[in-house]
Amino acid sequence: MGHVKLANYALAYKKIKNAAFDGPGSQSTVLFFVAADVDAICAFRILTTLFKSDCISYVVVPIAGMDDIQKEAKQLSPAIRSVIMLNCGGLFNLEDYIELSEDVTVYVLDNHRPVDLKNAFWNNEVIVFHESDLDKELHQQKEAIIFTEENPNISDDNDASDSEDNDEGDGEDEDEDDEDNYRRRRRKTGIDTEVVPGALKRKWRDARDVVIEYMSRGITFGTSISNQCYLMASQLDRTSLNILWLAIVGLTAQYVNEQIGHKDYLDVVQAYKNESERMAPKGMDRSRTGGDDLIPQTTATEDGAIRCTDEYRFMMVRHWSLYESMYHSNYVASRLGIWREPGRKRLLALLAKMGFSLEECNQVFAHMSIDLKKILRDRIETVSPEYGLNEIIYTSFTRSYGFRGLMSASDTVYAVTSLLETSPAASVALGYSVEWTSNGERDSERINDTSPDNTETPQSRWHTSFFKACDALDGRNPEGDQLRQGVTLCMKIQKAIVQQAVAIIEKQVIITLSTCRVATLKDGPHLPIFWNPLTLNRLAQFLVYAIREYGSAKSGHRPIPLVLAVLKEDTQTFIVTGVHGSPTIGNIAYNEKIPVKHMGFDKATVEIDRDDLETFMKSIGRYMR
Repeated sequence: MGHVKLANYALAYKKIKNAAFDGPGSQSTVLFFVAADVDAICAFRILTTLFKSDCISYVVVPIAGMDDIQKEAKQLSPAIRSVIMLNCGGLFNLEDYIELSEDVTVYVLDNHRPVDLKNAFWNNEVIVFHESDLDKELHQQKEAIIFTEENPNISDDNDASDSEDNDEGDGEDEDEDDEDNYRRRRRKTGIDTEVVPGALKRKWRDARDVVIEYMSRGITFGTSISNQCYLMASQLDRTSLNILWLAIVGLTAQYVNEQIGHKDYLDVVQAYKNESERMAPKGMDRSRTGGDDLIPQTTATEDGAIRCTDEYRFMMVRHWSLYESMYHSNYVASRLGIWREPGRKRLLALLAKMGFSLEECNQVFAHMSIDLKKILRDRIETVSPEYGLNEIIYTSFTRSYGFRGLMSASDTVYAVTSLLETSPAASVALGYSVEWTSNGERDSERINDTSPDNTETPQSRWHTSFFKACDALDGRNPEGDQLRQGVTLCMKIQKAIVQQAVAIIEKQVIITLSTCRVATLKDGPHLPIFWNPLTLNRLAQFLVYAIREYGSAKSGHRPIPLVLAVLKEDTQTFIVTGVHGSPTIGNIAYNEKIPVKHMGFDKATVEIDRDDLETFMKSIGRYMR
């Protein structure tokens, strides 16, 4: 019951292992529920690497929302002894979605915060992984949730006033019986035996308020779960370069998506840097540290090596031209205001001051002059402060694949995310043909997700995207078709995001309300691309960057949330997401009379009927936090 703090991760793994060997023969005894994000998939790959070495059988179900969990849990195999939830379920009371039993333990590794209190302190069959000691960190909340759950019959509904406690006749006898009952309960809970029922009711209300206040906090993010899994592997003395790279990619996904702050990111980066040096292949040139690694200098002896480097805040710079990489970067575009002609001129002026011709900058970076590559860092660091680009470089990692070249952690994140978020409808809108089949190697892990006539369903296509993303992270085939396809998709998606953002700003689609800004997309050639919550969130983040950075000088600019809605024509619904553009995200609050479907696992993206949009937006203006 409860939670596992960092020091006991290895013990939790051994519990899963022991339960697996107590299970029935060759049947899968572990079920994975994996969310649609890079950090979750990296954690999944780390854990399955450990499982395979221990001969633990498992099955994986990629999921897009809590409804998927509820559906799959109803079909739970009797052989399952452990359910592992990766970046899903942490914000929700799992007993509402899974029929908990003593035969199955549910393990929750989720970087979303706040942690659901029932999962952490009440449900006996649920174990929550956390980087800190929740007994100390949430001591008040723990006492409050235990008190309210131990005393479910106390509520405001059956308590008219304290004066009723002093009624004459049968009321006094009833109070005496109640007091005896509560005393028996208090012996179990350790609560003061002198508390009378009237005071107990007030205590219950106070405890309920503590729980409500905690669960109503805006959504934040804790340590990446791939980092938690790496620490587990480290405690088991089972780390490797492949596992380290997966942990780095998971951490980078959090950072580039602004789910964690720069200081928290650097703390983990330093630990990973030490690990990469410790596990460096024999013969690797250790004297070459730092630098931007845009000029590959790898050899066969460095195959698989991980190097801590400086990374530019450009988009896919190793695979795009320098100009397009900068133009489509959230960081550069928002600070220069590229959606207006003066902003585009500022970008050209920046390149000119660096001494780079436009012809050179429009070439694919790999074909760019080696001399210009060598001076790029010095020139960009000299010129960029004039244009407000003071944090153009940050510390990151690259991985060497011998003579095949390098792959940066951020490029891997962008490529894998693109594989996850691209559907057949989106690929048509992008004008890009995607082969919707996955590597046969994954077949043993897949569930049966085809329709009775053996045709692919929307759910099966989502599963295919998941396994394609897993294949792209496979260290044995780092430069394979899946990863290259992801790189190409990423550049096309980012182009569409920037084009859509420019159109929204130019057409003044964004409306500012008292507590938030709202924008609605109902038409356009790229609309299907934004039906995926991941892509819609990226568009919303780009707009927030633009408002925050470029619009900050304007009078009346305030850092309030942005709510973005996109019409999904085939279902006549709207996908709606809300973002702050910082490591804190507010829940989308709404009028409870409007039916909504949560998409994803952070309560920030929902799906509503088309006819409810106007009422929904009005209610958001009142309730958005």
